[in-house]
Amino acid sequence: MHIVNYSYEHDKDKIVSDAYKVCSYAHFPVTYDDVYAHLFGREDLILKLLVDNYFNVYGFGVFEIFNTIYKEELIRMLYLSGMVISPEYQGKNISSKIIKNTYEEYNTDLVSLRTQNIRMLKALFHSFDNKLLSIPGSINKDIIEYLRGIEPFKNIDNNGIIRNIYKTQLYSDLSPMKDIYNLELNSTDSVAVLVKPCKKNFIK
Repeated sequence: MHIVNYSYEHDKDKIVSDAYKVCSYAHFPVTYDDVYAHLFGREDLILKLLVDNYFNVYGFGVFEIFNTIYKEELIRMLYLSGMVISPEYQGKNISSKIIKNTYEEYNTDLVSLRTQNIRMLKALFHSFDNKLLSIPGSINKDIIEYLRGIEPFKNIDNNGIIRNIYKTQLYSDLSPMKDIYNLELNSTDSVAVLVKPCKKNFIK
């Protein structure tokens, strides 16, 4: 298995078909059209694929880059808008590898996501040694206000939770968020996760 960038020479229909199967195996509630729109709905999306030697897809990560201003400085944020890994390859740090692979390629200032999935929260936390985490106990008001200016986080509350962002509950068990991180999620809520790799020190 290896991680590759999508390019126009690849068979888009096969990628969507394989990715839809991955979502089904992982019990992720999406339609074929949802998957197509998520992977190829915009030309500026960054698509990473987990493939075998025959280019069968066993996982994917979709990223966006937001260019924003924080304290009069231009900040580039890499945002993971979606990732699904086939169950037989979960628990092998593949999500972290895809995140790090993308970060190293684009060399942004921040890396972020929003999720109900405790595994994705941990994947981003464990991808970098030195970081700023947007969870209770490490959030300050300046960071919250900064995140509210970025589309995926515009409804974030003071505890780092984005309320009523999903149409339905995506993961059946939200209790690990409460048990491990004291994050109380309702069925349609998401938690914001923010990492600042150690290369810059613009956020105090």
